[in-house]
Amino acid sequence: MQEINLLVEQKDGSIETNFEEIKVALAAGLEEYKGMVFTAESQPEAKRTVASLRKLKKAMNDRRIEIKKTFMAPYTNFEAQVKELDKLIDEPIDFISGQIEEFERRRVEAKKAMICEIYTGIMAEHGTVMEYLPLDRIYDSRWENSTTTQKAITEAITAHVEHVEKDLDTIRAMESEFEDKGLAKYKATLELSDAITAMNQYQKQKEEILRRQAEEEQRKAALVHEEPAAPEVVPEVVPEEEKEVRSAPASAGTVRYEVVADPFQIAQLEAAMREYGIKFRRV
Repeated sequence: MQEINLLVEQKDGSIETNFEEIKVALAAGLEEYKGMVFTAESQPEAKRTVASLRKLKKAMNDRRIEIKKTFMAPYTNFEAQVKELDKLIDEPIDFISGQIEEFERRRVEAKKAMICEIYTGIMAEHGTVMEYLPLDRIYDSRWENSTTTQKAITEAITAHVEHVEKDLDTIRAMESEFEDKGLAKYKATLELSDAITAMNQYQKQKEEILRRQAEEEQRKAALVHEEPAAPEVVPEVVPEEEKEVRSAPASAGTVRYEVVADPFQIAQLEAAMREYGIKFRRV
């Protein structure tokens, strides 16, 4: 399209009025009202005075609006013409912009497909990491930019994979009994420190349970070596939850199990049953 220039010839408009003459006349005429004091008897005169001044004000503003409309008529007409030209220009803009947007959409879709392909190729060699590192967890929308190269995307994904592999190796090298707990925590947060903390907490819980178990065994052993005392009949004190278990008929939802587990696992099992409101007793 050849160059098009909008040519406008503008003539400076001017509005001439007897502003100064009216200003002087008003100043002189209104001076008499400044010190005027009205009474109840002169109230009608006061109302006429206010009405007269308001009429004068309205007449001036009506004239202002009339002059403005006349003065702005050339611009209003010019503005309408430019808006008409805008509509004509918008047609090819919208048509071309639509094609540009479609080109960009297709480019982004192709880039997304390439990113998925890169990710799949890397994970084919690092399968153990995939469950910890799905693509949507590390996806960076900046990879979709036309300036981001395939090499840069590959390096970014590889860096994530190597970092996770290193963390997993560290967790497994600890050879913790609660490695599965640590891996579960790491999968949730991808923070090595969180995984180590989780394993340490479980280890401390187990040690505490075993310590209490050992103390109980020592107490029982000490009682065996003590001189037996005269037997005393003491009413058995049964906890409320045991009473309910003992009194419940075997057919009323009662199931008996024989559990083989270490003290820590037994403590966890009983804690879980309490949490679910299950009545139980040791036999």
